[in-house]
Amino acid sequence: MRSDFDDPAVVNRFAHDFCSTLGGKIDRLDVRLRGGDAMGAADAVLSVTTSSAMVGAVRLTQAALRMQRLIAADDLDEALHSLALLRACAADTVAALGRSYPVGIADAAP
Repeated sequence: MRSDFDDPAVVNRFAHDFCSTLGGKIDRLDVRLRGGDAMGAADAVLSVTTSSAMVGAVRLTQAALRMQRLIAADDLDEALHSLALLRACAADTVAALGRSYPVGIADAAP
């Protein structure tokens, strides 16, 4: 991200905002999957995928893309099962961003 922005404060803010909203995005995905709402789950996981790609979280993006494929195949049970991996990737991502952009991110765990 640093190469995309001239102002380090913008990068720090973006990373912080990503981390502070990630848990809610994953929770929304969880609710949609548990409710059998494939369309809502697809929308929720797209939000995770897009924001993860924007912040450069490769592993989290890959996990979210896998989830997208499962939802598109209408395999909501397997998608729900994969949610634990997505949450683990999210926690790792927040920790990594916290090391790179420490201001305020440590408090934003998913």
